[in-house]
Amino acid sequence: MEREARPGQLVGAGVAERPAVQLRDVRKSYGRVEVLRGVSLDVAAGQVVCVIGPSGSGKSTLLRCINRLEETTSGSIVVNGSNITDPKADIDKIRARIGIVFQHFNLFPHMSVQDNVTLALRHVKKLTKTEADRVARDRLAELGLSALAERRPRDLSGGQQQRAAIARALAMDPELMLFDEATSALDPELVKGVLDVMKALAKRGMTMIVVTHELGFAREVADRVVFIDQGVIAEHGPPSQIFGAPRTERLQAFLSQVL
Repeated sequence: MEREARPGQLVGAGVAERPAVQLRDVRKSYGRVEVLRGVSLDVAAGQVVCVIGPSGSGKSTLLRCINRLEETTSGSIVVNGSNITDPKADIDKIRARIGIVFQHFNLFPHMSVQDNVTLALRHVKKLTKTEADRVARDRLAELGLSALAERRPRDLSGGQQQRAAIARALAMDPELMLFDEATSALDPELVKGVLDVMKALAKRGMTMIVVTHELGFAREVADRVVFIDQGVIAEHGPPSQIFGAPRTERLQAFLSQVL
């Protein structure tokens, strides 16, 4: 029987073989404010872990630490055997292996969709323009954006821009995908298309950590759900337990407000 997690307690310790992602006592402070207070988590290859919790609980900071967009204050993060929190770790290589999609699409407005996708391929992976264009065309076709490849982001709907951002991340052939509230900036009628893309990635076996407020998505797609509150993992388990039989009063109170 799973119990409430305490700061520093390992979550997901039962995953078979070496986990794809290992977090050990990860802490992050901004001045005197400790945003992450000892997060330990294992994610197996091919798993989808959805992270839920109230605003300001540290969810997005956790993802940004996994991609080294934020430096941890202490603790370690290992992705497929490489300690990415090692000061000697190559940040460019780390980010080439870990795709991240944000709430706001972060596309370069002065570039075409295709050029947005090829930029990192050419400058990080050092592909030729011909090679990068081929990869970009393939990824954009997978996401139904072939006809929009030469358009600027401003000429796309929000849902199309988010799919372009996903194509850009997938073009790097990542080992891990991180989604930070990828649908929160979209109009409701555009959300389904992006969630469908994420579901398709899960079916393909992509390892994914998804910060989301789309609890229906978490219930349907996640292998495990992690509830973060005040910088710690307060409860975790399969979706059936988290949504059907929450064990802590804090999670019960949270779900009563959002379901």
